[in-house]
Amino acid sequence: LQTALKGRTSIVIAHRLSTVRDADQILVLEKGSIVERGTHDELVAKGGLYSDLYNRQDLTGATNQDSPVDN
Repeated sequence: LQTALKGRTSIVIAHRLSTVRDADQILVLEKGSIVERGTHDELVAKGGLYSDLYNRQDLTGATNQDSPVDN
């Protein structure tokens, strides 16, 4: 995914936050509205919704990019 997105403007919708961790800008939506915006580090430091979701996923191992995805 990193190679395909390099040097392009892209919109990526993801539930697994490891997918967007390296994005230049992350927009966090809640009920159709943008509630947070920033880089991964900025959003984690802010301690808001993104940080809560990231910490929850990190604790459960859901941010492991090598884990299989069930469809």
